[in-house]
Amino acid sequence: MAATFVLDFSDGQHLETMGNGVIGRNPSVHTPGTELDDPAHVELVTIGNDAKSVSRAHLAFGQYDGVFWVMDLGSANGTTITYPGDGTFACDPKTRHEVDPGSIVRFGNASFSLGRR
Repeated sequence: MAATFVLDFSDGQHLETMGNGVIGRNPSVHTPGTELDDPAHVELVTIGNDAKSVSRAHLAFGQYDGVFWVMDLGSANGTTITYPGDGTFACDPKTRHEVDPGSIVRFGNASFSLGRR
C-alpha cells in the first residue's frame, strides 16, 4: 500500500499525494513509457514564477515501496535536496533521488518541505 506524503510549497500550496506528479511553471505529462505518461494518474503542480527560475516542467516526483523520490527533468536552474542534519545535495538530471521526510527540495527560487502522514 502506498504511503501518503505531504508537500508544503513555498508559495503556500499544500499537496497530499500517494502517487506521481510533475512540478513546474506549466507542467505536463511528457515522459512516454514511464509512470508519468498517464494524465489520469499524474498530479500536475503549477508554480507561479514570473522570473522563470522554475522550468515549465522542472521536476517529477513519486514513490516506490514507500520511499519518496524526485527527478530533475533537465531544468535550467537545477534541483537540490537539503536532508535534515546531512547537508544539501544537487540532483543529477534525469535521475531519481530519494527524499527523506523533513527534507527541503529547492527548484529555481521555489521549494517544498516533505512530510509523511
